[in-house]
Amino acid sequence: SQSAAEKGPSANSKDESKHSDPTDSIANTIEQIRETGRLFIRNLSYLTTEDDLRSAFEKFGPLSEVHMPISRDTKRPKGFAYILYLLPEHAVKAYTSLDNKIFLGRLLHILPGKEKPQPRETEDAQSGFKSSVKKERDAKKKALAGSDFNWNSLYMSADAVADSISERLSISKADLLSADSSGNPAVRLALAETHIINDTKQFFEDHGVVLDSFSGRERSDTVILVKNIPFSADEDELRALFGKHGSLGRVLVPPSRTIAIVEFLEPSEARTAFRHLAYKRLKDAPIYLERAPKDVFSTDFDADAEAERREKAKEVEQSKAEFSKMLEPVNDPAAAHTAASQSSSGKGETGCVLFVKNLDFDTTDDTLRSVFSGVDGLVSVVVRRKKDPKRPGKWLSMGFGFIEYSSAQAARQALESFQGIEVDDHKLEIKLSDRVSKGGSSAEAGDSAEIDKKKPKSTKLVIKNIPFEATRKDIRELVAAFGQIKSVRLPKKFSGGHRGFAFIEFLTPQEAQHVLDTMKSTHLYGRHLVIDWAEEENSLETMREKVGRQFAKDSGETSSSSKRRKIEEDLENGNNGSGMDSDDDDDEDED
Repeated sequence: SQSAAEKGPSANSKDESKHSDPTDSIANTIEQIRETGRLFIRNLSYLTTEDDLRSAFEKFGPLSEVHMPISRDTKRPKGFAYILYLLPEHAVKAYTSLDNKIFLGRLLHILPGKEKPQPRETEDAQSGFKSSVKKERDAKKKALAGSDFNWNSLYMSADAVADSISERLSISKADLLSADSSGNPAVRLALAETHIINDTKQFFEDHGVVLDSFSGRERSDTVILVKNIPFSADEDELRALFGKHGSLGRVLVPPSRTIAIVEFLEPSEARTAFRHLAYKRLKDAPIYLERAPKDVFSTDFDADAEAERREKAKEVEQSKAEFSKMLEPVNDPAAAHTAASQSSSGKGETGCVLFVKNLDFDTTDDTLRSVFSGVDGLVSVVVRRKKDPKRPGKWLSMGFGFIEYSSAQAARQALESFQGIEVDDHKLEIKLSDRVSKGGSSAEAGDSAEIDKKKPKSTKLVIKNIPFEATRKDIRELVAAFGQIKSVRLPKKFSGGHRGFAFIEFLTPQEAQHVLDTMKSTHLYGRHLVIDWAEEENSLETMREKVGRQFAKDSGETSSSSKRRKIEEDLENGNNGSGMDSDDDDDEDED
């Protein structure tokens, strides 16, 4: 046999590696993990989910990403995953604690993960290649697309809003935005957006979307909000666009077609679609993607129910198309206004809402809707629910609900027709509710504690983030569509122009609450209006501060600190334009 010298230096290195110290290998592994903070886990069970991995590894520190690839054909995991920590020290701790440990019946094997592959634009920039300004801007937008922060989850393209409202009113978009018409075009567009947003909220609620989830910070791994879509895009186009990246569940596109919700069945496929489609152009506009809030749907995905919903939607579209062909086009604004007023005649009336109890706990809104739609004029159906304490994110029926009709006559007819009817083997008990009709809104959706939180606090609101192009007349015209205004104040700056916020007082607290609920997502001149309650000036300390500011004005105090303090106190207290503003606004407040 050959000696080690005859075999050469390679043989010696192999022999040395066999007898090398294993602690050196562990030290090298830990050093690599410290550099990337990323772990590669293999030998996973095929029943493992991303939630299982997240719960096991987030004990050692906050996670930045959990990625478990799945087979495109079988939709089953491939047996390995990647874990990325925010801090590399936590990744090292997880490696030392879980490597070669039993996890779901398998022995885990953890290795250092390589750096995530960078986008082409980033590699070009690092190599010295200068791309165009447009490409750099697009790359920066894509990098920030997955941010949890967002100004407005229900953002809608102004162009799509104009298209939607012009089709609904059977007028051209040019007439809607014409400067020759009465009123400001920007105000008309803001009013149109407000109406469409409220219709969209109603549509989402009717299809199992929990609107209260939009106030939470946690984000879903499988549901995506698609914004800025063109009005001409429909559900089939969105399914074709997103379906290339994985299996889809529910795809909800409201009749206004200004925003959509797309649900994936697998988290990894949702991330792939998000990464490839963020800011991608759809027809003539780039689409904006945002991860939807966690538990945005009240129920889990049901393939049969989704297929039935799509069939019903197609039947409705076909019937609408056939009906529109039978009618001659009518372009009489007076007739349209009369029809609109008749359709909302039930709003604010009593006797239009029915209280239904003894419901089966499995009865859904759609089941009740199919029963009570036998009487014309059905507006909304709501089964009251509460959070399931045993299953976080799930909801339980409370066994009763509310049925709203457009008129009291229709409600009484439904009461006589459906009293004692059996639904899901339960005999329903129906009676008239003393609730005031909301004209299709779903105020019944929350529990009693949430309703108490929405009680009106006062008659005065403060509107912030007002564009500087807007005038006092624009604010009055916009808000007057939703409540009777007592006064509008737009405090001015010393140099001219207003300060970007306004105070509006209504005749009743209920009208102030209605404006606050209705205009939460309204934009004016492209800026999102921030609306909140204005504090009342009923405390002794507030009156003393106001007198102190007046004294400072009389004594000639004009320092920048006093000006800054005055603006902050104006915003906090919602006062009546004290100091320099009181003289400027006295003439404007008289209407």
